[in-house]
Amino acid sequence: MNKSYKKLLHLYSRAGFGVNRKRADELLQKKDFVSPLLDFSELKPIEVDIPPMEEMPSYSDMKMMSKDERQEMRKMSVKNTQKVLLNWIDQMQKGECDLAEKMALFWHGHFACRIRNPYIAIQYTDTLRMHGLGDFKTLLLGVSQSRAMIDYLHLKQNKKKSPNEDFARELCELFTLGRDNGYTEHDVKEIARCFTGWISDKKLEFKVVAKRHDDGKKTVFGETGNFGGEEVIDMILKKKECAYFLSTKIYKYFVNPVLDEKRVQEVAHKLYTSNYDIGDTMAYIFNSSWFYQEKNIGVKIKSPIELMVTMKKQFDLAPKNKNSWMILQRNLDQVLYNPPNVAGWPGDKSWIDASRLAQRLRLPSVLLNSGEIPLAYKEDYDQDPMEDRRRMKQYRKFQCKIDWSAIEELHYTDKKCSLVELMIRGELSEEGKKYISENPLTNFKDQMIQILSLPEYQLC
Repeated sequence: MNKSYKKLLHLYSRAGFGVNRKRADELLQKKDFVSPLLDFSELKPIEVDIPPMEEMPSYSDMKMMSKDERQEMRKMSVKNTQKVLLNWIDQMQKGECDLAEKMALFWHGHFACRIRNPYIAIQYTDTLRMHGLGDFKTLLLGVSQSRAMIDYLHLKQNKKKSPNEDFARELCELFTLGRDNGYTEHDVKEIARCFTGWISDKKLEFKVVAKRHDDGKKTVFGETGNFGGEEVIDMILKKKECAYFLSTKIYKYFVNPVLDEKRVQEVAHKLYTSNYDIGDTMAYIFNSSWFYQEKNIGVKIKSPIELMVTMKKQFDLAPKNKNSWMILQRNLDQVLYNPPNVAGWPGDKSWIDASRLAQRLRLPSVLLNSGEIPLAYKEDYDQDPMEDRRRMKQYRKFQCKIDWSAIEELHYTDKKCSLVELMIRGELSEEGKKYISENPLTNFKDQMIQILSLPEYQLC
């Protein structure tokens, strides 16, 4: 395979959700295929077909409703939140900026929140999408002031007379510095005081309620003053430990699950000296020769969302009922807006326990043959209000029309690389090569499904 072609395919499998042969050829003509990833000038907030928030009943209106009416409103809220979720999946497939969508998914795991309200989901998702490649302070502040985070980590309960440490602890441990790295238990208690009074009102607008805010002196990181939340964020960002911690997470997600200390230090230095410019830092990584080393290609296990969106993008999958994507997320154990906890999804090898790996290997055949999705993990469905098992049964059939002649035109690889090289990152195992050679197929669709059903397709 042409070296430039191999680099391009690797880059777009990490910085996006893959690229077809036609688009790859266009990018190769420009020679610089990193810059297009960093052009997010056309990025727009998502638009979802749900009623305006102003038209929905208020909390006081809900109190006046009957039990059945309230239940119906809750069902509508779940349905609308699913619409937002499915719209985001569409956005990952067809969005104006591949990297912005991939970064938003990364930040969702970093700033993990469980969300059941569609309007809160829209605000949170667009905060990640619109600021995920900007400066980290703007992103961190936006997430911290979003209704999703305020609700999830109980900032509304953080008051002058009774500080709640939940947000302060996770701000240090999970969002910026890393566990027990550059802060003390005393810092956490004092930081909690700095964020007292932070709320989000009925219109999802951020406010600081003066009478709830502790305006006394606090001592944070050895400095004493009447600090507020934004000042604490500035103090955290001054710490090099913050740049290093973020760089480890970025490296594991975009480069290799196994850290290379020298390269992580390089990335941390770039992040810190660029004043936490995420876009500049990602450009540094993608323009570095070490990003394209063999040891970094085909070594990352695709998350369920990455796996689904990659296939959705490659084959323009649009099932008759979009809720089929909900079953797949639940079965493969990654439902957007429903992380297991505030630490997000553990990722890497946790995605491929014995039962889920089997489902993942069967996935190409199911999706590309309009197959039937099994409903696994009954207890998970029964415990999750977002996923009613009985209701989901009607979406098991993945009914989807695929224009195979158009797909073949997009993916036919005459000279630059074979179909295996186009669809598989890294080297095919000896077992994989033997299986392909001993089971030759001539039909394009059958060839494609055969290749995508190999274990190596689970990697990027």
